[in-house]
Order: sequence, then structure tokens, then C-alpha cells
Amino acid sequence: MKKFKPTVCLLFFCFLVCLGEDKETSRKILKLESAVAELKDKVKFLISLHAKEIEKRFKDIEKTIKKEITDLQNSLKKCCGVTPKPTQKPTQKPPGGPDRRINITADDDLYVYLDGNEVKLKYSTIWDVPDTVVVPKGTTVIAVKGRNTYADTGIIASTPDGFFRTNSSWKCVNRRQKGWEDSDFDDSTWPPASIIKQYDEKPITGIREDAYWIWTDKPSFKTGDRTVYCRYTIPKSKRFFNLED
Repeated sequence: MKKFKPTVCLLFFCFLVCLGEDKETSRKILKLESAVAELKDKVKFLISLHAKEIEKRFKDIEKTIKKEITDLQNSLKKCCGVTPKPTQKPTQKPPGGPDRRINITADDDLYVYLDGNEVKLKYSTIWDVPDTVVVPKGTTVIAVKGRNTYADTGIIASTPDGFFRTNSSWKCVNRRQKGWEDSDFDDSTWPPASIIKQYDEKPITGIREDAYWIWTDKPSFKTGDRTVYCRYTIPKSKRFFNLED
């Protein structure tokens, strides 16, 4: 029977020792990794716990400050009869009432301008069906071009509440002038509109009975003015449509 050499035995022994040490090292590494993961979880939990605690403390402090402000305001009111100003400004309503809607028509063709801007109309050639035009707050001038193509003629308009309506406060001429429809046009030399008749035998939906048909002083189809230009300058007191006007 052969005997192992001492050198071989020593090497084999060293191999076994190293193998045992590797296994022990692996176990230690696994334990360390597990400990690190557990430590991370604990840190996350502590951070979350402290964040909730900080948020709670902040809300408590905010609540306390608001209560102290309220107590001080009440004390000031009782002591001096002074009502403290609110911390926020109340929402301000725009001046005046709502925009106005004016119903308007002409016999036979109609064109409408608000401060120089033409308004698109749906029934401009149908004299007994008025168009409804929205007149925004702040509008200065309502300008109207009317054209007579057959027989009777006239322009008539009114708001449902009578805030605006055609009458002799309007002005009409038979000659187009540059910029006649603009708000800054000088119509001081224009004559008052001529009243053709009040309302009409056939009621027109949306037109008040106290509105007048207007034109120039020559309404005849044969010898009169076929095309007229009329303006109504809204008084300053009515430009923002105060409800009391």
C-alpha cells in the first residue's frame, strides 16, 4: 500500500480548510446583506414617521396662528368698534348692468355698425323679421345704413325694455361721408331723423309699440332718398347701461 506524500496531504488539508472558510464567508455575507436590507426598511419607516410628525406639527402651528388672529380681530372690534379689513379683496363686479340686445330691421335692406365695426345680420333683407344685435357695455355709437328698393321704407329698432329705440334722437342723412359709421365721426351738422310713422299696422316680433320708423325727410320711393345713413350716439350716462337709467 502506497503512502501519500506529506506535501500532498498538506495541500489537501489546506483545500478543505479553504473550502470551509469560503462557506463561512458566504454565510456571513448573506447575513450582512440581510441586515443591510432590514436597516434600509427601518430608515424608510423612520423617515416616513418623522415626515408625518412634522406635517402634523405644522398644521397645529397654523391652526394656532389663525385662532390667535381671529381672537385679536374680535378683541379689536369689541374694544374700538373697528371692523378689520378682510385679508383678501372681494371680487368686484363690472360697472353697470348687462349687455343690451336691440332688435332692428329696415324696409328693405339693412347694415348695422357698432363703433365702426360691421355686425353680421341674418335677416337684413326681410323687413318684418328683425335681427337681434348685442350692444356691449361701453359702446358709443350705433350706426345704420338703410336702403329702399320698393314702395314703403324706414328703419325701426328697440330693446325689449325700451332702453334704446328709434325716434328723433337719431340722426339721418342721404349722403355717405367718410368714416360716418365710426365713433369719433362728427355728426353735429346732421339733422334729426324724420319720423315716418309709429310702429306699424302689422306687429313685428321684438319691436316695441313706442318705437318709430325713421328715415330722412324724403321717404318717398319715387322722389325720395333710396339710401340713408343714420347714427345714434349713446349718452355717456347710458354707455355702461346702469340699471337705474
